[in-house]
Amino acid sequence: NKTGLGSSAALVTSLVGALLHYYHRPTPEDVTLETQIHNLAQICHCHAQGKIGSGFDVSSACYGPHLYRRFPKCLLPDLLSQLDHEEQ
Repeated sequence: NKTGLGSSAALVTSLVGALLHYYHRPTPEDVTLETQIHNLAQICHCHAQGKIGSGFDVSSACYGPHLYRRFPKCLLPDLLSQLDHEEQ
């Protein structure tokens, strides 16, 4: 069971950002520096934690607060059924 406050994600994200800024590595034209920091931090954090966690903490450390809303459980069976039917 994983619980925590995201401090390791904040540390990894800030370290990756600092290293990228220090070494002045140019980013590909279609990728922002913020996205590059996020992607590298996600990879590093995932490796360090053994692929445990959702990644929301790294994403929040990079992009700021998120708003997540779950679908009501009563909607999911009908939606999934429709998707399955469309695939056939």
